[in-house]
Formats: sequence, C-alpha cells, structure tokens
Amino acid sequence: MKLSQILSQIKTDYHLPDGLNPEQIEVEDVALDSRLVKKNSVFFALQGKERDGTDFIPEAIKNGASLIISNNCRPLLLEFLRLLYTPLPSNIYAVTGTNGKTSTAEFTRQILELLGKKSASIGTLGVICEASIQAQLQNSSLTTPDIVSLYKNLHILKKNGVDDVAIEVSSIGLEQGRSAGLTFASAGFTNFTQDHLDYHKSMEEYFHCKTMIFDQAKSGVLNRDIPEFEKLKEICTEKNIPVTEYGQRNHPGGRGGQTPFLMSPVKSMVEFKLGLGGDLTPFAEGEFQIYNLLCALGSVMSVHHPSESDLENLTRKFDQLRAASGRMQLAGTTPNKAKIYIDFAHTPDALTNVLRLARKLTKTRVLVLFGCGGNRDTTKRPLMGKIACELADLVIITDDNPRQEKPEAIRAEILSACDPTRTLEIPGRMEAIQKAVSLLRPDDILILAGKGHEKYQIIGEEKLPFDEEMIVKKVAAAATFVV
Repeated sequence: MKLSQILSQIKTDYHLPDGLNPEQIEVEDVALDSRLVKKNSVFFALQGKERDGTDFIPEAIKNGASLIISNNCRPLLLEFLRLLYTPLPSNIYAVTGTNGKTSTAEFTRQILELLGKKSASIGTLGVICEASIQAQLQNSSLTTPDIVSLYKNLHILKKNGVDDVAIEVSSIGLEQGRSAGLTFASAGFTNFTQDHLDYHKSMEEYFHCKTMIFDQAKSGVLNRDIPEFEKLKEICTEKNIPVTEYGQRNHPGGRGGQTPFLMSPVKSMVEFKLGLGGDLTPFAEGEFQIYNLLCALGSVMSVHHPSESDLENLTRKFDQLRAASGRMQLAGTTPNKAKIYIDFAHTPDALTNVLRLARKLTKTRVLVLFGCGGNRDTTKRPLMGKIACELADLVIITDDNPRQEKPEAIRAEILSACDPTRTLEIPGRMEAIQKAVSLLRPDDILILAGKGHEKYQIIGEEKLPFDEEMIVKKVAAAATFVV
C-alpha cells in the first residue's frame, strides 16, 4: 500500500519531513522491534519505560525500513494497524486477573470448539489454534503480546476463518496499551491478589490497571465471590456494561436472574456440581479450576446465548475439557506410585490454591518445591515461604528464574518466613528436583511450582533450556528412594 493511501485515511496530526514523497513509499508491514524490520516496513520508535526506540533507528534503516516514525508514535501506530491488519475476529474474549488467565482463556477456546466455533487463544502459552495456522503466526513470550504482534496474529486468524479468540490481558499489558483499539465482546475478571508490585508499586495502582479492561468491553463476567466484586460491578454499571456473575454462593439465579452459574461443593473440595438454570452437571476438579471454567462459560454465553438444549448438550461434554499446559499437570509417577505435578503457581494465592488441592488428592504427604523469580515483586517471597510451610509437609526452596539477582539472596528472603523443621534449601533446580523425587514415599504428591509450561530458566542474561516436564519423566523413572 502506498504511504499516500494510508495518510489519506488517518485522523491523527502528522508532519512529513521536507522532500518525502508519500507516492514513492511502499508500506507493507509495521514493526516495533528493529530486528523484525524488513523491506517496506514502517518502524515506530516508541519510548518505553526502560528503552528508547530511537536508539534502534540505525538498525531499522539498515534492515530496510521505508519509513521511521518517532513523534506522536502511539496514535499513529494505532491508525496504521487498523488500516494494515483488518479485518479482525468479530468476537474477542478478554480475561484478566492475578491468577487463572491462562486456564480461563484455554477453557474459553475449548468451550467454543465444543459449540462448533473455529477458535483460538492467545496468551502466556502463545497462540493455540489449528496446526495449519501456526506457521503463519508471530510468537511472543509475553502474557499480552506487543500490540503489533497481537494485531498481526488476530488478522491472520481471521483470514483463516477464526472468528472467536480468547486472549489473556495482563495489568501491565493494559497499562502499556498492548491491546489498544480492540473491542472485547466480553471481559472476564477472575480474581485479584498480590503480584507485580515491582512494576505497579501499589495494590491500588495494580487494581486500577486491571479495571482498564472494561474501557474496551461490551460485557463483563465477574466472580462474585471475590472481595472486589461490588467495586467491579459498580465500574461496569458506570460504563453501562451488562454483567454476568458466577460463584458458589447461593444467589438468585437462573437464565433470567443475575447469577446463571452457581457451584455448590459436595463431598469434598475437589468434587463440585455445576448449576445451570436449575440443572446440575457433575464436574470433578480443583475449586480454582471450577472458577476458571465458570468464567470461561460465562464469557461464551454472554456472546453466543446458547439455547437451553444447546447448553445442556454442552455441559455433557465438559469431561472433554483439558487444563492448560503446566496448570496442575501430572508430569510423572514414580515406581512407588507417588505423583509429581507441575504448576505455574508463582503468587501467594496461586500457591495456596494448588497446595490445598494437592492435600485433597492424597492421604499421605504433600511436598512442594519452588523458588521466586528475580527482578520481580520481592514482597511476596516470605509470604510464599510461610504459605508453603503451613500447607505442605515438606518444603524445598530452590531457584526459579533468578535473572540478574543472586539466587542465594532470593532463597534467603523466602526462607525468612519458613519453618526450618520442614524446609530444605537446595541450590540449583535440577539438583532440587532430583532430591525431592528421591524423598517421595508411596502415594505422596510433589508439586513443582513456578515454572509450569516454561521450557527455559533465566540465569543472568542467559535463557537456558529447562523443560521441567521432560526432566520429571527422566528423574522419576530412574529415581533411587532414600526413605
């Protein structure tokens, strides 16, 4: 597309350098990363919190950029994206919250598939969709991809017939405008607990950034069992956004009421009945996964409004749903029938949930192995150490992604709140896993927390291969037990 064609359609004020002829400039692509610039790319030199895009202009020019934009970047970027990467999927299901975003997005995608909708999910696990589409997509390691990658991938999905996409939206992504310009058919809010205080500085700021999701939403899906529910509902009401509520309290419900989704515990913490318009569908899972499922179901129903019979048929297929990778994932079983799970739990609330579930799954011991990421919220470290010692029989403190921090310093902050009678400190995550597995007795459960789906470990500036699932399978099969 000629630059002149683009400029004729944008509304943001701009200034062209003298001598620049828009008729002679071709624009085929947009890039924020100078390494991704190619011939006929427009490079937007954004100013970030840590890096200045203008520092990378020489590399962008070297790689073939046809145009560099360094002034009034963000408004112009959004207009370029809207013109170059359209159309987009009609139904975007956004989900935010401290925990559960990945699971909720994945459940949303799977429920849509059960309804016969060609769908995808975008977030921490990348883009999950048909294998035939994967090769066309741009990968990202961020929960919410940068705005250019997000628009490009949404456009690619639309071109391949995907009209329903669930996306994870982080507080940082919202604050940085990574999903700017998108309209969310629904916005789910799972929960709110401590995390990211290294970035947001206060819980109030963190919460405010989370609620920015409703600025772009047509409807809200809210967990009425969290303390923030009334405030969230008030925000939606002020924005004239209809709300779907879910939770396990016995509120008036039914299709015509305020709470179409209820859950009531029966027998134990991990066996629930899902109430839908008075009909009960058994569904055995951890309580936190039930909440994620309900948020996903509420999101889908708020957009597609299935009939009673369609909804009944849908819930009968819930046994086909699978948890997202690295979310309470059974990674291995030892010869003495102890089970090893990996889970992404890296916040106090998430660790609490996964350990409570583990306790319900065994009559013997629960062991947990974890560390905390470097250059991230430091205040949660002793909280997680205390929680682990309260809920597990044996706690092994090791390394996560230490990044530029000293691993021993991170471990010391966690250990400061640990019970020394039930805690081991083992530097090096591989060595820690080997030791933990060797300590397992028959029918014990070991939780490896913090890494989940990640296939790497970040030490210093290096991103080293570390596939915990594969490591567990090898260690479990070759384990020599010392107890």
